[in-house]
Amino acid sequence: MMKERLREIKEFIDKKGKVSFHELEIAFPGVSTMTLRRDLIKLEEKNAVLRVSGGAISVDSVLKAKEADFAERVIYNTAEKLEIAEKAISLVEPKCCIFIDSGSTTTYFARALPDDNYCILTNALNIAETVLRKEKPTVALLGGDVKKNNFITVGKSCTDFIEQLNIQTAVMTSTGFKTETGAFTCGSQSEAEVKKRVIEKATNVIMLLDSSKVDKNTPYTFATLGDIDTMVVDSNFPQEIKEKIQEGGIIVL
Repeated sequence: MMKERLREIKEFIDKKGKVSFHELEIAFPGVSTMTLRRDLIKLEEKNAVLRVSGGAISVDSVLKAKEADFAERVIYNTAEKLEIAEKAISLVEPKCCIFIDSGSTTTYFARALPDDNYCILTNALNIAETVLRKEKPTVALLGGDVKKNNFITVGKSCTDFIEQLNIQTAVMTSTGFKTETGAFTCGSQSEAEVKKRVIEKATNVIMLLDSSKVDKNTPYTFATLGDIDTMVVDSNFPQEIKEKIQEGGIIVL
């Protein structure tokens, strides 16, 4: 009976894309409020829905929208991103706890990750879905408010969750990198706050940065060169900038 109810709830949420808890109560009048809440938790554990404030979102519908958006971005600098991902894989080991940031370069990294016993943390739905295609890694998706433009979780629930985590390695990416100040930037304040918290909690921080991001201007700084341990770049990355970064004691691959 419970399996059938869970299936019906999932189908209802998939059909609408996003539902409020009130809509669920109306659609399933014979199910108690507490049972519905427990059902949503079970569905989230199965990666079928994502609970958000006041309701739930269908993971299937989110991933379809995300794939369409990602397909537009993934075609840019493909060779460079593949090169970076292959280099970065050598820096992580099985059985360690890795946070994987959102972004097209980190998605290549997630795809290249060997099918081994990694513990993967992420606030990006497409990263979670990519890793879940493998058999051995475990995945924890950080809860919070979902940003519609890139389908990542942000907000207080997300940052509170991060405070409870022990992150061995954070694999991060950046929308822009200011060579004059050594600042890594992104376009969203809420996203910058999550990135900051992850970097603060991580023992080891790896920044994946393709050459197109050099001196690209975006408004919110979430880290500087002093916050990272290793930078992984592509072969087109300016050599003089690479040497300057290495002079500061940072490993650049």
